[in-house]
Amino acid sequence: MRSGPVTGPATGPVTMRVRRYLPDGNPLRRGTDRVESLAVLALLILCVLSLGAACAVGAAVYRGGLAEERSGRWVTATVTRDAPAATWVAVEGTAARLRTGVAWTTADGRTVTGQAPVPSAAKAGTPVRIWLDHEGRPGDGPRSRIDTVADGVASGTATAALSLTMLLACLALVRRRLDHHRYAAWDAGWLAMNRRRKPKDA
Repeated sequence: MRSGPVTGPATGPVTMRVRRYLPDGNPLRRGTDRVESLAVLALLILCVLSLGAACAVGAAVYRGGLAEERSGRWVTATVTRDAPAATWVAVEGTAARLRTGVAWTTADGRTVTGQAPVPSAAKAGTPVRIWLDHEGRPGDGPRSRIDTVADGVASGTATAALSLTMLLACLALVRRRLDHHRYAAWDAGWLAMNRRRKPKDA
C-alpha cells in the first residue's frame, strides 16, 4: 500500500519570517526576540492608524477644495486700461489672458478697481467677465474639480508615505539596538564557554 508524502510545517522564507515574530512558547527565544516581536506588532498597528490618518487628511483637503470651488462668483467688469497684445498662446490652444486694470461694482453699489485677467489686446471700456474669490479678489477662475481631486490624493499619499517611512525608520533603529545587545550576549556566551573549557592550572 503506497502512502503519500508526509508534509511538515511550511518552511518558506515568508512563513519563516512570520513565524519569527509569532509567540510560540519556544524556551530558546531571547528577551530581545520578544521585544522585537512587540515592536513589529506596534508597527503594524501604527501603520493601520497612519493609513486612516492619511485618508482623513486627503478627505479634508478634498472638502477644502470643494468649498473653494463654490466660494467665488463671476461678475461683469470694465477694462480701465488697454491690455497688451499677447506674444504667446497657452498650451491648450486658447488665447492667453493678461492682467490689466478693471473696475466692477459690488453688491452694495461700491465701485472697486483692481488687476484681473482679460483677453489679449482688450481695449479700455470693454466689458469683461472676471472671477472673484471668496474675499472679493480677482482670480484666474474657479478651481477645477481635477485640481481638487489631485490635491486630495496627493495630500493623502504624501501623508501615508511620510508616516510609513518614519515608522520603518523607527523599527530599523529598534532592531539595530537589539542586534547590538544580541551580539554582546553572544560574545559573552562564547567567552564564558571558553573559560569553562580551559584546563585547570595544576
